[in-house]
Amino acid sequence: MAKTRSFNYLAGISTGTVRMLLHVLVGVFLTPFTLHYLDREEFAVFSLTLELLTWLTLLDVGISAGLRIQAARLSGKPDQEKLNRMASTAFFAQNFIVLVVLLLGVGMAVAFPYFFPVRATLQHDATLLMVLSVLGAALSIGSQTFSALLIANQQMHVDNILGLLLIAIRTVLTITLLKFGCGVYSLAIAHLVSRFVTAIMAVVRTYRLIPGLQIKYHLASWEMFRQIGGLGIWFSLGGLAGIVIHSLDSTVTAKVVSVETVTSFLLTGRFYELAGGLVWLISENARPMLGQMFGQNKMGEGLTAYRQLFTFSTGLAVVAAFSVWSGNSSFVTKWVGPVNYTGKFTDLAMAFTMIAGLWIMPNRVVLSANLAVRAQCLVRLLEGALNLGLSIILGKMYGLIGIVVATFIASATTSMWLLPLFTARMFNRPFIRFVWDDAAKVLLLILCLFPVALVARGIATDFTGYLGAAAGAGLTGVCGLALVWFVMLDKSMRARLPIRNLYESAYARTLRVFTRPAAR
Repeated sequence: MAKTRSFNYLAGISTGTVRMLLHVLVGVFLTPFTLHYLDREEFAVFSLTLELLTWLTLLDVGISAGLRIQAARLSGKPDQEKLNRMASTAFFAQNFIVLVVLLLGVGMAVAFPYFFPVRATLQHDATLLMVLSVLGAALSIGSQTFSALLIANQQMHVDNILGLLLIAIRTVLTITLLKFGCGVYSLAIAHLVSRFVTAIMAVVRTYRLIPGLQIKYHLASWEMFRQIGGLGIWFSLGGLAGIVIHSLDSTVTAKVVSVETVTSFLLTGRFYELAGGLVWLISENARPMLGQMFGQNKMGEGLTAYRQLFTFSTGLAVVAAFSVWSGNSSFVTKWVGPVNYTGKFTDLAMAFTMIAGLWIMPNRVVLSANLAVRAQCLVRLLEGALNLGLSIILGKMYGLIGIVVATFIASATTSMWLLPLFTARMFNRPFIRFVWDDAAKVLLLILCLFPVALVARGIATDFTGYLGAAAGAGLTGVCGLALVWFVMLDKSMRARLPIRNLYESAYARTLRVFTRPAAR
């Protein structure tokens, strides 16, 4: 079982990394290509459309998240009958939600061009764009049961492969439709078609993974819905907080500053989002594995896994954030023009905001895996409310930099110390010592690496362009990884790292696949 967990975890990390890197490469190419066919306001309208769609996902009331956690814990002690009842209940509940999403989405589409200060010639296009995007969101929600079952069974690599296919379809369609003159509709149509294809493939793969899976109406029950939804509602509230924390910045920018500034904000922050996504994989892919551990009451193993997750994810978050900051100015100005770069101080604020967001990820994952969801969601809601209020106030006073700084302040005063408190209590550890053991080396890493990043940024500015960006980010990244190895990890931890065993397990599993005799 341990080897299977390790192999699946490694497979999830590997395919997730490939997925994120492809996303980076496609974004590097596709963004300037798209801006060649669309103006900055059209690009911002599509981005705001996707941001608004995240609100519709809250109608899921946490069913998908609840199913993932419950099914993951169940996978440690298989019960096919209970799994079928869970899956059936989630599927039919989500299909009802799809109808609600379509109705509300159409209403949002009608109101969209009047809520944001969109120019008159773009208002009709904005409405139709929203309608197409809502259809894509409905497809995504309708297939979430199958994605949840894949992830619960540690098949994250399958979900990532489907994500790679989605990127490929969306990219090809976007390029083709833009060239044929479909304008802003190109992005929405490509989004809709790619969602449809990958949703169908997720259904097929899930039935192959779980041969005894049955999704039937008579297996659904109100009692099971209450069990899944009782846990899931807190995930939904956590999702609401996440939207307020991470997604409303664009909306506040559009209302407080301007719609066009949203484009600069998103493009300057694009590589923080992508680099953060790579680091996020380290913690997120451990969620099913941790759920299995806690389902078997292996708290000692869970604590060890948490320590490793925090060390790696937070250390790499610092390295990734400072590496992006070192080369971001040179890259963005060459990539999409100086008008789309927000300035060095806003850039630096984005770097620290990324670190703050990833600092708490191991806590969120380990608490959720042990079903300790309610308290952390309340904290996240508090952070979201504080973030929204500060973003509006500081945005009016200082513009875009005030909005970004508000996100960091809100996190530092709430989640960054309250979530570690809950984690310490869960593992029955003294809070101060628990936090100090986590934070001391990270703070030392920040103090050591920031001067390097500052020098590297100067080098990047001197070289300018892509070469300068690569030089600045590369210098910071190499120095940062060396510091993680020698500062974050002591000798005993390096000796205990399971990297060799993980790769040997992956090699053995792969060898068996290719040498297994063909079925007669």
